[in-house]
Amino acid sequence: MYIVVGFVVLVGIFYVIATSMSVKNQPGLPVLGNPGHTVGPFAFVDQEGDTVTQNNLNGKVTVVDYFFTRCTSFCPKMNANMDKIYEEFKNNADFQIMSNTVDPAHDSVPVLAKYAEQYGASPKVWKFCTGPRHELFDVAVHQYLLSVADSLGVNDQFVHTQYFALVDKDRQIRGFYNGLKQGDLNKLKQDIKILLKEE
Repeated sequence: MYIVVGFVVLVGIFYVIATSMSVKNQPGLPVLGNPGHTVGPFAFVDQEGDTVTQNNLNGKVTVVDYFFTRCTSFCPKMNANMDKIYEEFKNNADFQIMSNTVDPAHDSVPVLAKYAEQYGASPKVWKFCTGPRHELFDVAVHQYLLSVADSLGVNDQFVHTQYFALVDKDRQIRGFYNGLKQGDLNKLKQDIKILLKEE
């Protein structure tokens, strides 16, 4: 009887050890881009007129996307989905969102401020940014590794991506997510939680 109980206890101990080792040894999120790639220098302006640079990414888990306020195609759906991400993580001091316009000629600071209001977005957590056109696109492609076409589409609408980029506290790219797909959004939430726990 005692031997059986002892055996069961030992099996239980080994199971707990093996499980904890398995969890600890699970690989984290991959670091994307060329080895050593981090989001490099930029200088934009947010909806409050404050300068936003790459330094604002330091120590924060950041979700990045590109949009424009006059967009009537998939931007409204993307930003509605981003709003759900915002609501879930807005009270975490180590989290933020940066939504960058692809239409800086129209999306001035006052326009972005009015647009942000419809989401009740705190500028400390969800920054809507504008800046020089060439820099916005250069940072999208070469820093955030998002594919953004620097061209005008039908009716003067910019062509841009529906993907969100996830940036860690060290400015490394850790994932891309289709902002229109629920499965990708669920994965994004999980991955944000993983990065928030990373030291």
